[in-house]
Amino acid sequence: MGLNRRKVVQLGTAATVGAMLPRIAIAATDQHEAFELEFRKTLDRLKSAFSELGLQEATPLPIATGTDDYNGGLRHDFDQDALPANAFVIQPLARVGDVGEKSRADVLPLFHEVGCHPEGAANGQTTTRLMIRLLTESFALDPSRIAFVSVPQADNMRPVLDEMGLPFAEKVLLRDEAEALAARDASGYFFPDPFGDDYIVTMGVYYRVGDTEEPAPSAYPPTANWTEIGEIVIDGTAAPLGISIGAERLTFAVTGKFPTWDQRLGLLFSTAGENGAEPPGLAAFR
Repeated sequence: MGLNRRKVVQLGTAATVGAMLPRIAIAATDQHEAFELEFRKTLDRLKSAFSELGLQEATPLPIATGTDDYNGGLRHDFDQDALPANAFVIQPLARVGDVGEKSRADVLPLFHEVGCHPEGAANGQTTTRLMIRLLTESFALDPSRIAFVSVPQADNMRPVLDEMGLPFAEKVLLRDEAEALAARDASGYFFPDPFGDDYIVTMGVYYRVGDTEEPAPSAYPPTANWTEIGEIVIDGTAAPLGISIGAERLTFAVTGKFPTWDQRLGLLFSTAGENGAEPPGLAAFR
């Protein structure tokens, strides 16, 4: 039986890969290693930025939730209730539904969400300022490539975005409230308890990737030229005000680098193994 790409990833050493793969696959491996190097730099920069804000790093939860009737027992989001005020967490996640989306360039079997609850955040304008400054100052993202998706409650963010050079009228797509609530897809409303009725109001942050001048999205979902790199909690009582950032997608926005689905499979299995767990949802990734 031939050596497939998944097995190579599980073998895990550059020396083994170099000995067994043809030249084209070695080039892909180099791209993977280059991304992982940049990804670690992204995490270091996030840690530094949050530390400067006085936030403490919290320990991530295991990727296995023990609740097998949702997402196959895999953690789908950082736990809003478990993260204390004035803290941030780098939480590994996996979503079974992503298996059907694995052909997308910005979808991975295992990814990391960096969530934070800054103490004393007065309202959504505070968290919006925090997110924009983090992206444009700490990571030097191009404001012309940033756009947002939310619901009508986001109108309160209009003065902040206008002031920060991201005109609300040009940059924000507002979804129909009833449609967004029914979808429960976190673009406008996020339900911390997937089975519950309590939600928070969010503003999704998108970044235009690649060589295109496409304007901000005018319909949901956005085209493949836009990748969602984070969410801003702007209202609601089901969880504290805060922000969350997809660390891999932020790295993609900064560098243009991204691994393939198969190149990250080994990390998903090893992360679950470190926790001594075999959630049933893992079977979907095998």
